[in-house]
Amino acid sequence: MIAKLNGNQRRQLAIGILAIVVATGLLLTIGPIWTANASRQATLDQAFERLQRYEQIAARDEALLPQYESIRNAQKSSGNHLRSDTVAVAGAELQRRVKTITATNKAQIVSTQILPPADEQGFIRVAIKVRLRGELPAILQSFYDIETNDVYMFVENVSLRDNLAGRQQFKVQVHPMDAEFELVAYMPETS
Repeated sequence: MIAKLNGNQRRQLAIGILAIVVATGLLLTIGPIWTANASRQATLDQAFERLQRYEQIAARDEALLPQYESIRNAQKSSGNHLRSDTVAVAGAELQRRVKTITATNKAQIVSTQILPPADEQGFIRVAIKVRLRGELPAILQSFYDIETNDVYMFVENVSLRDNLAGRQQFKVQVHPMDAEFELVAYMPETS
């Protein structure tokens, strides 16, 4: 079949075959590079979109930062938390407050123990374990005064025991009781 072609047609056929071989060679070498480049471009486009979202979030956060700081400062100055800088000083402040409140109500503190602090959603939980002795009305009034104080303090795990020492048979009298409880207050985390 090629023998029947004249010289000009043979030349055109040779150029066509050469063009097909070159095109096939280019597709085999450049095709994978093109595909890899397209994949990298898609990854770059996704990264660029993510970067734009992060920049928007950062701009929004920068705009909200002064508002956050003013809220945080207002919270620090509101006086509803312990005003101490360290946990140890906050524990001592909590002990002083409970001593003042219970002494006012004619109850006696037997012992206090500072418990380990804990982080709770931007605040540090400061707790002490208190043993208290007094008449029931004095203990109850102490609990009320503690929980309605200007500093938010919470009484937890209350245990009352009747102190039978000094109690006489068949005589009705008000006698001292022992109360054991945990007193919890909060201080803001330092930023």
